[in-house]
Amino acid sequence: MIKTALTDKLMQVALVGLTFMGVGAASVAPLQSIIGIEEIGFSDAAYAVIVTSGAFFSVVASILVGIYTDQTGRFREALLAALVVGTVAGLLMFFAPSKIAFLLVHVVLFPVGATAFTQYFAISVVAANENPQLDRPYAATLSRATFSAAFALTPVIWGYVLVQGVDVLAAYAVVAGANILAFVAVMMLWRRNHSVSETAKSGQGILASLLELTDLGLLVRMVLICVISATNGLYNILLGLLILNNLGGAESDVAVFAGLVAFVEIPVMLLAVRFLRVMSASFLILIGVVIYGGFLAILGAVPSIGFAWWLVLPAGVGAGIVLSIPIGYVQNLVADRAGAGSSLLSVNHFGGAIIASVIFALGSGVTDYQGIAMIGAMIACASAGCLYFLDQRRDRRVSAL
Repeated sequence: MIKTALTDKLMQVALVGLTFMGVGAASVAPLQSIIGIEEIGFSDAAYAVIVTSGAFFSVVASILVGIYTDQTGRFREALLAALVVGTVAGLLMFFAPSKIAFLLVHVVLFPVGATAFTQYFAISVVAANENPQLDRPYAATLSRATFSAAFALTPVIWGYVLVQGVDVLAAYAVVAGANILAFVAVMMLWRRNHSVSETAKSGQGILASLLELTDLGLLVRMVLICVISATNGLYNILLGLLILNNLGGAESDVAVFAGLVAFVEIPVMLLAVRFLRVMSASFLILIGVVIYGGFLAILGAVPSIGFAWWLVLPAGVGAGIVLSIPIGYVQNLVADRAGAGSSLLSVNHFGGAIIASVIFALGSGVTDYQGIAMIGAMIACASAGCLYFLDQRRDRRVSAL
């Protein structure tokens, strides 16, 4: 299957693009708050508003671009435009850093450029639809694993570079360079005369497409998936706090632990998709959430950091499932709309981040970090159980017809 994916032209576009995007995202994401607050001078509250506004606009932009590409089939043009915007954003912050530039880049330009992320997944769906030898869930999972691999490796390089005295603003130059290389790759791999087939076009107007995304069953499942994704958001929030405060670890332990978990995730993503042949996606998601939530719930309860290393494997297994299988599930909520279905990935990412923040904020008022982890794990497991129940009931109803 991997040979088929690597020789398919559209999959090559998606995989190469996601590699460059992983490098760019991993360059800016860890340093963004430092740059915005320490370098540019925004207050903590102002920075929070900027990040939230940018995330919201990213969702809106992804949905609109997804609908546009479905309607017209112009995936290539929309992708190239996003890469140009991403390049301009990186260059603007690198050469003219200021509060105005930071606002423009992180609230408008980066969110528009980030639509390339969901477009790559849409392209992988189109590739699977047009290539009968390419399995659609495998294409989506391979795409996610490719992005994760680039995202996991890049911070290691940045750690060395920053020690050498390189300015943190160089991260934006890397973003610009990554977008330029992706643009060149798309131009070379995806010739203008090699367009998607007419079957990839929906022909639906914007209003009809938006109404399609407001179906009650779709909305309920999206909320449940967002809650499930919040498990990873809580992991990102709590990992360092638990290791430093509960386990007596150091900051270096946090970085090593996160890196090891990321490396376990990648092969798990590629293996987990094969289980979809014998079980439903919602059941596999339930298994992943139980493993991941269980890890998160007991992390702060182990005696010391020495015992925590034994949790790397279940953490990576659970994370690999939770981060990969929901991608195909979400895309299949609008199965015949590659662009709109993939745009829901932005909704999932934004919703999961918001829910994780709410759980952390409310939980911190009544319990400690370990208690918050346990609360988040229970909520995620309950949501995964509800998702599985809904899908089982739907499948029984369909079978009875």
